Amino acid sequence: MPTAEEELQAKEFLKRAEIRTMKKDLQALREVDALKERDKIAKIKTLEEQKSEQEKQLQMKKAAETEAEKAGREEILQKGGGEERIAEKDLKQYATEPERQQIFLLESQRLGFEKQVDEIDNEKDPALKLENNKLLLKKRDQEAKLNTILDKEKKLEDEQKFITEKAQITTIPSEKKGLEQRRWDLDKEIQDIEKKRWEVEKDIQETDAAISKLDKDAKQLVAEKNGLKDKILGIDKSLREIYSIVMAREEEQRRGQAKEQIARKEALAKVRAGEKEKVQRQQWTGKSSKIDIPVPVPVRRKISKSFEAEEEQRKKFMQDVENWAQKNESPMSKQPSTPPKN
Repeated sequence: MPTAEEELQAKEFLKRAEIRTMKKDLQALREVDALKERDKIAKIKTLEEQKSEQEKQLQMKKAAETEAEKAGREEILQKGGGEERIAEKDLKQYATEPERQQIFLLESQRLGFEKQVDEIDNEKDPALKLENNKLLLKKRDQEAKLNTILDKEKKLEDEQKFITEKAQITTIPSEKKGLEQRRWDLDKEIQDIEKKRWEVEKDIQETDAAISKLDKDAKQLVAEKNGLKDKILGIDKSLREIYSIVMAREEEQRRGQAKEQIARKEALAKVRAGEKEKVQRQQWTGKSSKIDIPVPVPVRRKISKSFEAEEEQRKKFMQDVENWAQKNESPMSKQPSTPPKN
């Protein structure tokens, strides 16, 4: 007949064996559940991946088309803006002093707005994007940590559920006591891991809040940039109005000068025709005839000056010829001639 000590050892042995069996059963149950879950996820993931891949390709195609259109528009605008600036520089020299002052003020304002736009494009916007990428990476790490905690918490809860069910059906007091002890230990572990989960979830909420703030700042930055561009467009419109006035005035002035030149040429041609007709009449009749031709006073003055200059040149030419003839005259020609006899 076994002693009390042998019975106690036998119970302890059975208890340990039962715990090992329970652990094996629990491990087998987890493996089966894991295999089922993995197969289910694999099937679903295949369909979802196909759909996601198609959507991703479509989004990439649309994004590429949008970027190409945007680049084309920017190139056209930059080219047109450069040509317009060259034309403005040429027209500025024909502007009046008040117009030049107004042009200088508007161009200074435009330069200031363009510097602000460049600051947004080259400094503020890249800084926001960099910070946003850092936060997204941080959130990804936090979510990975949270998933690990959730997996561990689920395993503990599954084990606790299994132990609770096992404790309800067992009839061995020692085994039941061991199961209860394990369940209490699991309760403590679950509470500890829940605290970690709450901390990580709080960190994720703070990261989401920071990302939302960055998104808000980015939208505000876009609105600020659009406002600056609208101001630049307004200034360009005002400058075009000023340059249109300058160009219209200059064209009108040039048309007036062209008309005046045509009038001068016509008047001069009329005067020359009249003089020619006068000479011809003198040659035919041997008398001087006066022809009255109406000539504008400014043209008359210019014609008179032109005639005086021509007369002066003619006199100078005759004097030069006479001097040359005297210089080259032979000695025989210098002897006095004998008057003819009557």
